[in-house]
Amino acid sequence: MSAPEPVHPLAGFAQPGRHGPADGRAPLRVELPAREIVQVLVRRGRDGDLAAALRREFALDPPAAGKATSSGEVTATWVQAGGWHLHAPRAGECTLAARLAACCAGLAAIEDQSHGRTTLRLSGPRAREILGRGCRLDLHPRAFGPGSASMTLVGHVNCLVYQADGSPAFELTVQSTLAASFLDWLVETAAEDGVEIA
Repeated sequence: MSAPEPVHPLAGFAQPGRHGPADGRAPLRVELPAREIVQVLVRRGRDGDLAAALRREFALDPPAAGKATSSGEVTATWVQAGGWHLHAPRAGECTLAARLAACCAGLAAIEDQSHGRTTLRLSGPRAREILGRGCRLDLHPRAFGPGSASMTLVGHVNCLVYQADGSPAFELTVQSTLAASFLDWLVETAAEDGVEIA
């Protein structure tokens, strides 16, 4: 298992502050949360045992297809049949991965993705519309609301999209090697509204 990077992969690239017009419109807010991200792939025939182990350790049920579940600071998002990403704020070296490796021993393959994945959090009254300019999902609230999660292309980049709340706020997780170009695309796409990078 790899230790999480000490700083966010975009820390030296993203320039905090307002970008674009300051015309009174609420800008798209972009935050760069530091996350531990761990992939969990259940072993054949151990679905029930894995679910029980996650309930004991995290008070968390593995989410169904297209969904996410949270308990405390830990969130699980569905990524494929029998596969989830669990993420939490960084609390030290491989803290989440170590807990998962211990509680899921023999039940699932555990892989720390903290080096290889980067999360951006988008919020603001027009976040849904701006995200929809480059996203193939139907983001209408009736189709994709709080607790929804899906792998898809956003701006030609493979992305895990998770709607964290109804404000709306979305968390987008991409490969770290593509995070800088993805942020560039996002700032350009939201240029007419303005972007505030926290």
